[in-house]
Order: sequence, then structure tokens, then C-alpha cells
Amino acid sequence: MRVVVTRIEPDGTMQRRMVETARQSDRRLWEDLAARAIGVAVPYRPAAGIVVYHVRVDDYVVMAAEHDLVGPLLDLATAVMALGGEMLRPRPGDRMVRPSQTEGFTLKAGSANPEVAQTV
Repeated sequence: MRVVVTRIEPDGTMQRRMVETARQSDRRLWEDLAARAIGVAVPYRPAAGIVVYHVRVDDYVVMAAEHDLVGPLLDLATAVMALGGEMLRPRPGDRMVRPSQTEGFTLKAGSANPEVAQTV
């Protein structure tokens, strides 16, 4: 299982970290946390000046404003950002998807607001 967390700052700066659970000695703990994190519906309520997180667990994607990260999703995002390996470039095919929509979104360079992103 691959867990990727991207933190998007209000100025468009992005930090991306990744954990490949199969390579972890505590694999079961990572996978249990990831399963709990994606099992909770999170509203997508971005606001100007707020950090947005893009959390990907294999092919499941959650986008949430920092103030909406709670419980297992907050724990997973925090753990991956603190302990995960740095990813300098996105993988081909990575998409930013709102849980409530089937359309994909890609951020425009310099924009931290998915509302102004172009549709894939």
C-alpha cells in the first residue's frame, strides 16, 4: 500500500511525502491507520489562506482543508509528513479529486486553490 500526502500552502508551495507500507517494519500499523483514515467522510471546505491536504492511499484520494483534518486522517497526514520519504515530483497520472465528484483536478502552477484549477 502506498500512502502519499501533499501539503499545499496558501502561496502554492507544495510538500509531498510518501510511505510504502510494504517496506515498513510496522506495516500492519500503517495499513490499519490508512484504512481508518479513508473510512471517514471529510467535507471539502477550502478557504483563502488555509493549507489544503491531498491524501492518497493507493487509488483512494481525499482532499481536505487543514481545519477539517481530524481523527485518523489527521494522524495519517501528520505521520506521513513527519516520517515519510520526500517526493520531489508527482507521479504521472496523479490527480487531485474531490471525494464528492468524479472529475479530476490538477493545480495550476502557483495556485493553491483547486477552485481555479483546470479540469483534467
